[in-house]
Amino acid sequence: MRSTFSRGTALALLPALGMLVLAGCGDDSGAGATPSTPPPSSAPTPTPTETPASTPNTKSPSNTTDPSGEQADVTINVTVANGKVNPSGSSIKVKAGQKVLITAISDAADQLHVHGYDKELELTPGKPTSVTFVANMKGTFEVETHESGKLVAKLVVS
Repeated sequence: MRSTFSRGTALALLPALGMLVLAGCGDDSGAGATPSTPPPSSAPTPTPTETPASTPNTKSPSNTTDPSGEQADVTINVTVANGKVNPSGSSIKVKAGQKVLITAISDAADQLHVHGYDKELELTPGKPTSVTFVANMKGTFEVETHESGKLVAKLVVS
């Protein structure tokens, strides 16, 4: 004979058990934090380095998170394919102090360079890469490829 009390107790405990299982799936890296509240950091901002990125295909100034979990105010997605760059000479407006994320993917070996900020990305065919930096100098700065000499964008910092 089954007791309805046991079934009712089991049904009442199911949601709590589910919450415990889901809570155990999280990590302590802060990657799951909401975009409006990035994880606190007492360490200084690290020097930008190349990191893998998802496949970019257009320029898209936006409030985005880069693959390492850092928050970016402006994102520029660069694609180099068949000798052409995208975006191609577009002006990207940035306010001084904003964090900029540049992601790139290319079908040919090359370098992407942000003049004035001396940021470079090694472009390896088919391998996404990115760099993040703070736009702390005002002016217009060209982003271009070195080997092919293509103008990708103009970073306009005001």
